[in-house]
Amino acid sequence: MENLVLITALMLSLLALFLLSGMWIGPAIAAVGIVIYILFIGGSLDIIGMVQFNVLNSFIWTAMPLFILMGHIVFRCGLGDKLYTGAVPLVGILPGGLLHTNILSCAIFAASSGSSLATAATMGPIAIPELKKRNYDKRMIFGSIAAGGTLGIMIPPSIPLIVYGAWVGESVGKLFIAGIFPGIMFAGLFMAYIALNAVLSPGKTPGRERINPKAMLFGLKDILPVGILIFFVLGTIYLGVATPTEAAALGTFGAIIIAAIYRRLHWIAFKESIVETVTVNGMMVLIIVGTQILSMTLSDLRIPARIAEFVASAGIHRGLVFVSIVFMYLVLGCFIDALSMTLLTLPVTYPLMMSLGFDSVWFGVIVTLMCEIALITPPVGMILFIIQGVSGENLSEVVYGTLPFIVLLLVGAGLLYAFPEIAIWLPQQMFTAF
Repeated sequence: MENLVLITALMLSLLALFLLSGMWIGPAIAAVGIVIYILFIGGSLDIIGMVQFNVLNSFIWTAMPLFILMGHIVFRCGLGDKLYTGAVPLVGILPGGLLHTNILSCAIFAASSGSSLATAATMGPIAIPELKKRNYDKRMIFGSIAAGGTLGIMIPPSIPLIVYGAWVGESVGKLFIAGIFPGIMFAGLFMAYIALNAVLSPGKTPGRERINPKAMLFGLKDILPVGILIFFVLGTIYLGVATPTEAAALGTFGAIIIAAIYRRLHWIAFKESIVETVTVNGMMVLIIVGTQILSMTLSDLRIPARIAEFVASAGIHRGLVFVSIVFMYLVLGCFIDALSMTLLTLPVTYPLMMSLGFDSVWFGVIVTLMCEIALITPPVGMILFIIQGVSGENLSEVVYGTLPFIVLLLVGAGLLYAFPEIAIWLPQQMFTAF
């Protein structure tokens, strides 16, 4: 255990040193892995080149840039405003009024873009001015958009689920389907809180929309194209018609067609989508390769196996291990981005959780949930900065508005632990009824 403590302390110290020096996080993680390899294992570094090739020599990684491109096309072609307008008559009639529209429109947009940041950046400029004009409570506005934005990486398509699946060798299709019910559950929790808050504090919500069947019908019409896009992705995977990579290509093609039908497919927007896709994908590949190098080093030193053996021999209850891992992710999410946090911890947390008998698909949903929370926890929660920039308010107002929704996300984590079927039942039904 002494060597384990020494290696862990050295690894964390080196990572902090490299990051504080301004090094990009992907190369920083790789550098830590290389230094630890030289100090504690030794030998030729030729294996580093093999690691870089092997980690990316997988067909499933092709889905990642395609889903990123699909999200950017949906985002830049301005489909979000029609989606928000369509959601108003459908859920604005509930206690809490248009705050529910934030959740519903964010959930649907998330299922068509797969990006939490794009969801918040799209819905924020549409919703915030409108709700401010109607005198809704500012903190409730910010909190509902931030919470709705987090659904972008739970409701598939989800980049973190692709990364998790490729990393641990789990079916990405099953992971996508596993995220549907938890995503719906979290949307329901958010809307229930908004409704309860509206009943207990009516001054925070001016009033509901009137029931208007004609407006509701037109609202469904506005949402339908995005629903078709969602079917291109999730329906084809669930029915076994397409692999996740093929579904990503279908989704991207569908997004282009829908944008063209609405006459919003402009060359500038398409060009910007391509550039952003290449930029984001390049950044993610650096992180993936860097963390794989560190993972190889840790595996050679048997650190994950030794931790699992220690937990098993100590007789620690798996519920306590689960709570400890959730707490660890909460702390890490305050300081590093979600993708880096996931890949940095999986070499240790995944073998440990599997040794305790947890389901691999279920754990993928839990890791993605912790990524959601990381997006709205200060000081590096990216969604918080997006909403602060859009609203022009102090960051503290956005943070205070988001806190109740963080609690709801943790409540959801408890429900997933108590009832894992929420995540794993639907994937178990895949292809069986067809």
